[in-house]
Amino acid sequence: MSEDLTGRRLGHYRIDGVLGKGGMSVMYRATDVRLGRKVALKVIAEHLTEDPEFRERFVDEARNTSAIDHANVVPLYDFGEVDGLLFIAMRLVDGSDLASLIKGGPLAPARALALLGQVAEALDNLHERGLVHLDVKPANVLVTSRESTAEHVYVADFGLTRRGATGHRTRGGDFLGSPTYAAPEHLRGEPVDGRTDAYSLACVLFACLAGRPPFQGQVPEVIQGHLNREPPRLTELVLLPPQIDEVIRRGMAKNPNGRYADCRELVAAARQALAGVPQPNVPAARRTAGPVPGPASNGHGGYPAPAGPRPPVPPRMPPPVPPGAHSSVGEPVRLRPPVPVGRAAFTAERTGPRWVVPVLVGLVAIALIVGAVLLFTGEPGGGGGPEQPGTTVPEVQVGPGGAEQSPTEAPKNTGKLPTSLPIRPPSSR
Repeated sequence: MSEDLTGRRLGHYRIDGVLGKGGMSVMYRATDVRLGRKVALKVIAEHLTEDPEFRERFVDEARNTSAIDHANVVPLYDFGEVDGLLFIAMRLVDGSDLASLIKGGPLAPARALALLGQVAEALDNLHERGLVHLDVKPANVLVTSRESTAEHVYVADFGLTRRGATGHRTRGGDFLGSPTYAAPEHLRGEPVDGRTDAYSLACVLFACLAGRPPFQGQVPEVIQGHLNREPPRLTELVLLPPQIDEVIRRGMAKNPNGRYADCRELVAAARQALAGVPQPNVPAARRTAGPVPGPASNGHGGYPAPAGPRPPVPPRMPPPVPPGAHSSVGEPVRLRPPVPVGRAAFTAERTGPRWVVPVLVGLVAIALIVGAVLLFTGEPGGGGGPEQPGTTVPEVQVGPGGAEQSPTEAPKNTGKLPTSLPIRPPSSR
């Protein structure tokens, strides 16, 4: 563009700022002043406005986009020309693109499949209409979490979309698109169809799981990789099941006949290959570098494989169970009754065996009982032992004014306490 249009009016659109720039156009954040609605305004570059071929392609993009009514395709609001500038007004997606999400590293497999599953739905819907996107790449996959509880995907930029097998190059034969994710037949200028987009989607899947595209380097190196080299083994870069390597290999087959029939089939095969992944994947270079930070807003992260045998982990003690609770197997949990407040200090300081005090108390009680029995069973007939002949048993007065009675006479049961008790000296045997 010869100048930045920020702050200017383009028809009834007020241009608020730049969202991004490409080789053919600039994307602006704008406001529809009639409706008070925020929009994304795509304006063709001024030096291409007079080029009939690019004007035709720009008009085709507007028509193709407006003809696709799908939940995962960016809705088109308006199209027109003001002061010699062609523009397309479309929905402003409040979020980020997939290229920004994978810039910090690979995505968790579950998240990558959830996002690319929506991309596959949009592309297959496009193919059923006889159209081919021809520019499937992470930068054209918009992701937002502001419209529902789950992340929602919009496929954008239908500037290269074509109907039929031809028309995906300029009249001069120049390649249009991103060679980083382009299929071999697209690079060679051969006929294209839905399987061309499926190849590009397999490259995007690789980038989501590895954090980098399958072929890197200068443009000629990347093109030679797509034309002549097998894709790298994904499992050499990240910790993933080996089945995913076969999914990538088939998805990026050089011959379109060797690929999956459509994009849904590609994602379904990847989902099956990654079904047993227990945790987010991490780059192989970080497998022994210690724990990787947990998932952030972009879903990166995971845990590396251990470098050696893990040390035994001590068993975890179960948490305290409140009164009336049940154990994990359903049996009631017996709890020790609480200690009374007055005994708390004693219980805390006691260090001896717990049976000492009860035994001592029992022995004292037994001694008291035996003493009482010996004291009250010393009268005749009470089992005190035979008397020795010639021995006089004295009597001890126990009450005032008590009458004397013969030691051989048993006290009568008058309901009153006796005034004296006979005491026998111990017998010697």
